[in-house]
Amino acid sequence: MYYFNATVKYRSFSRAAKALHISQPSLSNAIKALEQEMDTPLIERTTKQFQLTEMGQQFWERSKGLVAQFEVMQTELKELAKGEQLEIRLGVIESANYWLSQVITDYQKLYPSNQLTLIDTLYNQTVRQALLGLHVHGVITNQHIVDEEIQSELLYNEPYVVLIKKDHPFAEKEQLTLKDFTQEPLIIGMPEFETSAQILKAFERENVTPHISYKIERFEMIKVLVEEGLGIAILPQNYVTQHLSDSLLTRPVHSAYLNRNVYLSTMKGRTFSKSILVLFELIKKRH
Repeated sequence: MYYFNATVKYRSFSRAAKALHISQPSLSNAIKALEQEMDTPLIERTTKQFQLTEMGQQFWERSKGLVAQFEVMQTELKELAKGEQLEIRLGVIESANYWLSQVITDYQKLYPSNQLTLIDTLYNQTVRQALLGLHVHGVITNQHIVDEEIQSELLYNEPYVVLIKKDHPFAEKEQLTLKDFTQEPLIIGMPEFETSAQILKAFERENVTPHISYKIERFEMIKVLVEEGLGIAILPQNYVTQHLSDSLLTRPVHSAYLNRNVYLSTMKGRTFSKSILVLFELIKKRH
């Protein structure tokens, strides 16, 4: 079944054999043995293009879920067998790094043998693929993912603030509105990022057109451009309240739409070792 599903995934005997690290004749023999066991052809062999038979399509539809469950179980058992010497992989949004460091410090005192790997997850699809592909154990994200295979637990809500130079005219104001931004060069993240999409949506809802001068992928680079006097930026409060240079400051923005939720997302039904669950609890207690 596993070999069959791999062949369907790659839609080629040669590519599947290469991915499985076996010879193509061995893969072909395994598929033939499965067809004999099922007493029906599963793959068409009369066409040049890869194609399943009607029974092959039904078999694949029913078996792919079982194969996925087996892969999850296999990963879980391997992790449980390792005990407290795991590599724990956590997807993290950039703004969480500033409070997560204390969580990591506390965790390492409890499980010094475990290794933590932090991975950037910027896009909705990346988060989903990372979780369901078992590339990460959990993801700290500002994306509320609606998916029957993923569960998300709210960690906290945070506002956005405006980042400016200390000599900027906005520094004299205690609070700003989005209408104040119409003539100011705005530095923003890439539109496909959830953070940028939320900011642009806030402008749209308040019928304000921002003057966007730069679109930047990383928050850190946005801070650099603001510091150089090339514009102002709207960023999550958690990101800009720490490690801010002496030449920069923040101001609140009055808008009902400029705040965001941050979640801890995991694959629904996945079994985690005690040490991974402890990490999740430390993350939740931080807020």
